[in-house]
Formats: sequence, structure tokens, C-alpha cells
Amino acid sequence: MHDLVIEIGTEELPPSVIEPSLGYVKKRLSEVLGRNDILTYGTPRRLAFYIKGFENKREKKEEVIFGPPWKVAFDETGNPTKALEGFLKKYGAKREEVFKEKKGKGEYVAIKKVSEEKSLLEKLEENFEEILLSVPLPKRMRWTSSKRITFSRPVRWILALYGEEIVNLRFGDLRADRKTKGHRFLSERWITLKSAEDYLSALEKAYVIASIEERKKRIKEGLLEIASQLGAEPTYPRGLVEEVTNLVEYPFFVLGEFEERFLELPDRVIVTVCAHHQRFFCLSKDGKLINKFVGVSNNRPEGETIKRGYERVLKARLEDALFFYREDLKKRLEDLVPKLESVLVHPKVGSVLEKVKRMEEIARRLVENLGLKELEEDLQRAVYLSKADLLTEMVKEFDELQGYMGYIYALKQGEKREVAEAIGEHYKPISAEDDPPKTTLGSLLALTDKIDHVFSFFKAGEIPKGGSDPYGLRRASFGIIRILDVRDWDVNLRDFADFYGLEDLKPLEDFMRQRIESFLEGEDYDIVRAVLAVKDPLIPLPILRLVRGMKEIRNSQTFKDICEAYRRVVRILPEGWEKDGVREELLREEQERKVWGILLELERKADLQDLAKLRGPIDELFDNVLIMDKDEEIKTNRLALLMRIKKLFNRFGDFSYIVG
Repeated sequence: MHDLVIEIGTEELPPSVIEPSLGYVKKRLSEVLGRNDILTYGTPRRLAFYIKGFENKREKKEEVIFGPPWKVAFDETGNPTKALEGFLKKYGAKREEVFKEKKGKGEYVAIKKVSEEKSLLEKLEENFEEILLSVPLPKRMRWTSSKRITFSRPVRWILALYGEEIVNLRFGDLRADRKTKGHRFLSERWITLKSAEDYLSALEKAYVIASIEERKKRIKEGLLEIASQLGAEPTYPRGLVEEVTNLVEYPFFVLGEFEERFLELPDRVIVTVCAHHQRFFCLSKDGKLINKFVGVSNNRPEGETIKRGYERVLKARLEDALFFYREDLKKRLEDLVPKLESVLVHPKVGSVLEKVKRMEEIARRLVENLGLKELEEDLQRAVYLSKADLLTEMVKEFDELQGYMGYIYALKQGEKREVAEAIGEHYKPISAEDDPPKTTLGSLLALTDKIDHVFSFFKAGEIPKGGSDPYGLRRASFGIIRILDVRDWDVNLRDFADFYGLEDLKPLEDFMRQRIESFLEGEDYDIVRAVLAVKDPLIPLPILRLVRGMKEIRNSQTFKDICEAYRRVVRILPEGWEKDGVREELLREEQERKVWGILLELERKADLQDLAKLRGPIDELFDNVLIMDKDEEIKTNRLALLMRIKKLFNRFGDFSYIVG
């Protein structure tokens, strides 16, 4: 039993492919090697996998081989016939190994053959090339004459050691060895490993921190240390640390500076310029940026060369941004709106100006449905200006600033703060991790935008299929559900179908049902299914309330009573039974009259927990009354009563989905 290390050495990989590739290859290696505790390491130049205490097992396989029928195998004197002799010769077996075995209705000659399967590493050798070729990559490239051998970047070496032994892996013409490379600039020589156990320490000495988590930790600690020396704190967008972590093998920090005049730019613009173009981290004091930044280099900064280079490049970018900003301020947002007619959303959806006009109607309906008419004037103004910043120079250069620049310019041009903030928030949430809008007006504008987005593309027939969602409809619908949830707004999406002329709502219902199920991931799956089975997916809020309400009482006796009452009722109803017209004059027994009285009361007004009131009376009904009475009218009436009970329960969920 030894440690096993496998490293795929490459030219610099894009940071976005490193961790997904590690995850995929780890999964495939686990399938082949039967180990789920594989450690992964990754840098821009390597993908590595490490197993501690790996046993290269070779399983034995025993199989029974049938020969001729027993009667045919021996003659009358019990001696082997030619049929048996031929069988023994074929498999290299002896007469003593033969035994009688039943197969079907007959008895046959049989022998047992024990063979050794290939070892785990031999299986890996067979599958290794196919594993690398099947890694899901956004783009693949060739670097040899072979059209078959491709990867994200050229593969330059393979290190594969089982203890001190080289594992015979190959990728195209490349064969595994015991050699690896250290840092591109700080350790140019090949590193020869004696055994797998030397891997991490050898790389550390060669200025390579193989662990992604360790590099991330050092980057965060380095940023905090530099910032604290200046009495500041690091300021950067989500995901920048992760990106920079996968751009370097050993982080070195460079503190740079830019001219104070660039602080005229809004903070988020400076942060975006630094992160977007150079992967720099900004610094702030008391919530305001200072004119310093931190760069993370993949090489030891000697002298001022790297620092000056960083400052020179950043200055050029900030000059551009400042020019865009000043030019944009010369144009009023409202003057840009008519020009949105030239900006196409989609050939079947129309221009951005057409979208704005549709949003105006959606906004009118929303405030009316939610009883927020007092916000309509401000909402309509926000709708009108919401997309104008798409035509600003700043957003053309940095599309991630859309919405935010609208907010900045609206404030500068004297719009109400509430209107400006709504414009700034209306793309939120842009992901599952992002926060929804904080303001009521921003939530209304975001909801308006996302409702139009979903309905417009469904009307155009551009419905997401499989894993493909080129127009972000899943993200938009997630945003709708999230906003309704946070704001506790009960909105029926059916109210907008007529405006879009969307007659067949089935595809949208199925889509929203899947989105709600995804949104509720982490809740009890059987409760989610129970509620979604009976509730309209185009009215999300009641579904969210019910799922959480059921989960809250799940372990209570009340919930057990509800589920048991439902099961007793449904169990006796004939398949496909739909009649629910109860005739009171046919309710002859005290128990059925009692159930009927409670049912009528609950049909008028009942919450989830009230359903438990029927448990006792239903038990009494089944214990004392024959539902399937010989009198057809009586039987039909009692089944109709049960159907009415089922329909009452189905207002809340199909409790047959509940497990346990």
C-alpha cells in the first residue's frame, strides 16, 4: 500500500476551467479506482490528484463453465467420451475438476475457472486517455498532428507515481514519468521525484502552492495585511479572489497607486476597471476608495518594474473610464430613451424601446394588483429610464455596470433618489447568491423587467431546453420567485398572459414548476412535490408558504393526523372517481353527518392545521359505517363525501407524496 499521485502538466490554463476539470477527473478516477477520498490540487500549469494509502488490488474472478450434457460426457462404462475430452482440452482442465451442475431442466458437465482481473492501476492505464478526452471544456485545442488528442491547453508532461513506481499512463504520444516542473519563472529545471510522498514538499520548494484553498487563504491574508498597514480594507467584486487564485502558482503582492483625480469616478467604476482589466484589488477607508490598489503577481517583484507597469496600464484604463464618464454626463438619460429603438433584444422580441413600453403596462398592472397605486408615478418614471444607460459609453465598455450607471447618472441629473435607486437595483438578483432589491420601488421595477423577459421569450417560442438557456430565462424566473418571496407579494402571473397573447400556458406552467422546485431545493422534497402537485405554479407565494408551513409541523401529531386521514379517504375511493355532489338527506348515520358538518365548516375557512380536526371523525366513520353500501345511492353519496374531503385536503397538497 503506497500513496498515488497523478499530475497533468499543461501550458497556462484559463482560471475558469481548473476547478471544473479537477471535479470531473476526480469523479472519473473514483469510478475506476474505487476511492472517493481523492485529494485534488490545481494551478494554472497543473491538475493533480493524490490518494493516500492506495491499495492496487487485483480481484479474482471465479466462473462456472458448462460443457456437454452429463449423459453425453460419459459412455456406458463411465469413461469420458470424445465430447468431454474435447471440452477438457479446450479449457486445459483435468478429469478430476469435472462436476455435475443443473442448467434448466438438464444436468451438464461443469468446471470452475478462476482468473485474475486486471489491477486497479492497469484499469486506469486503459481508461486514462479517454478520461482526459472526455473532460467537458468550453474550448479544446490541438498541439500535435493528431486530430484526436485535444485539451484546454497543450499537455506537456504527466507525472504518475505509485510509491516509487511509475504508473504507465499515456496521453497521445506523451508517457508518464517521475518528473514535474516547478514555478515557470522561479524554478525552471525539471524536478525528479523519488516517490509520490515527496510531491507537495517538492513543489513548495519550487515556489508552487499546489492547494487551491491554501493559495486562496494566502491571498486573502496578504490583502488584509497590506490594507491594515494603511488603515484600510480590501474592496473587490465577488469572484475576484477565486479568479486570481487560479492565475498564480505562488502569490506575490504589489502595492500600487493611481492619481487622486481619478477618484472623481464612482467607486464601483474604479473597482470594476481594476478587477475587469487587471485583476487588481482596491482599498477603501471609511467606506470610500483611496487611490491605492493591490496587484497579485505570479513573479517575485524586484525593484519598481512590476509596480510601475501595473500603474501605467491602470492609468490608461482609468483615463478611458474618466473620459466616458464625463462624456456620458453631457447627455440626459431621458434623451437616450427614444434611441433604444435601434437596440435589439431579439428578432422575435423586438427592440429595447418596445420592451420599455411593455414594461410600462406590466408596472401599471402590478401596482394595481398589489395595492401600491401610490408608487405608480415613480415606478413609471423608473421604467422609462431603466434601460437608457445601455447607450452610455461606460456601459458599452463595461456591460456589468448596466443599471448602476443608470443610478449614478439619474442622481446627477436630478431624478428622485427613489427612482435612481430602483434603476440601480432592477437587474437584481443576478444569481442565486445575489441579494434581491432592497427598496420597494426597486423590487417592483425588477419584477416588471423579469416578468416581461420571461413572457416575451415564451411568446417568441424561445423556451429553454435541457441545459441550454441562452437568454437567461431560468435566472429571470428565479429572480421573480425570490422577489415575491422576500416581499411576501402574492402575484398571479396569469394576469399578464392576455397582454402577451400567450394562450397556451402549459409550457410556462411546467417551466415555473421546475423553477419553484429548484428554488426550494434544501426543503423536504416530498413536501415540495405534495404542494406542487395541487398548486398553481404561476402563483408562487402560496406554494412557498405551504411548503414551509408543512415542514414546520412535519414532526407533530397534527401533521401525522392530517396524513393518515388523507390516506384513509383516498385508499377507498375508486380510481378515477370524480363525483362530489353530496345529498344531505341521504346522510343517515350519525358519523357521516358529523363528518359532513365539520367539512362544511372547513370548506368555508380552514388553514393547514385545521385539517387534523377530521382525523377522529373519519376514523369513526370508517369504523362504524359501510362506505360501499348495497344501496347504490347511499354508496355514491358516501363516496361523494369522501371526494369532497379529498378536495379540501388538496387545497393544501397531495398528501400521498408524503414519506413516512
